[in-house]
Amino acid sequence: MSILILASPRISLATTSENSETISGVTKTVGIVTASALNLRKTDVFTSTVLTAIPKNTQVDVISKNANNWYNVKYNGQTGWVSGAYLIVKTVTDTSSEITTDTISGSSETISGVTKTVGIVTASALNLRKTDVATSAVLTTIPKNAQVDVISKNTNDWYNVKYNGQNGWVSGLYLTVKTVTDTTSVTEVSRSDSSKLVDDALSLIGVPYVFGGNSRSGFDCSGYTQYVFKGVGISLPRTAAEQFKLGVSVNREQLQVGDLVFFSTYAPGASHVGIYIGGGRFIAADSNKGICISKLDDAYYTSCYLGARRII
Repeated sequence: MSILILASPRISLATTSENSETISGVTKTVGIVTASALNLRKTDVFTSTVLTAIPKNTQVDVISKNANNWYNVKYNGQTGWVSGAYLIVKTVTDTSSEITTDTISGSSETISGVTKTVGIVTASALNLRKTDVATSAVLTTIPKNAQVDVISKNTNDWYNVKYNGQNGWVSGLYLTVKTVTDTTSVTEVSRSDSSKLVDDALSLIGVPYVFGGNSRSGFDCSGYTQYVFKGVGISLPRTAAEQFKLGVSVNREQLQVGDLVFFSTYAPGASHVGIYIGGGRFIAADSNKGICISKLDDAYYTSCYLGARRII
């Protein structure tokens, strides 16, 4: 579990940029839900238990963010985790907070926005290992003074970190851990990442079908969904059958953009998968046409429709 903590509220003395609201007084970090419904989960993985669904445009209080772009948030008195792919994060005036001397004094630096936890390597070279034991396989060596993103820490003082896009474990004996401002996390975007997912999916129309393919040179159905979801920071397993085990089941009448739709085609169970893009349509790697858009009410797909799963 992540140990990233947000900075304390601060007094803002400066005027913000043209598109931002001028803030005076105490501020806090909030998130605005961009998906039609966003699952609040018990932990920071998309297979975790769903506590509740948060409606579109709802504001949640942001507590922290981890290195995998998941946010610990508070909604209606309930605390849980949501994916940052469907959240616009910004700083607003906290009119409910009381300004006290403790808020603006002390030895710690006061900052606004979301922060993240990083580690600075103190050894001349620190091994990034596959698991959290000293005998585990070495993935790479991290040089002295290099900065890594901290994902979590276990009780044995080993840290799960990300370095140069690679996740692994390092000993806390050779790491100086601190909190820094995550400037990328507080940039408001003009559209949700749900539309980014669909845009990415549509950009691949015409790519040929290749059995076992998972790159722009050719995809099979599950390789395609895995590739597209990876673009918004979500890791899916490789096969349609494995993907069908993830998330929560969704009725066909309640499908939302970005849901995975599954079909039982050449084999029993989930043997074909696509991404719902709205309007009764989905996009998938078709064995004859490559990446293309199809209709759910097409006679063939109606006959073999298996179900849908919501990952986010």
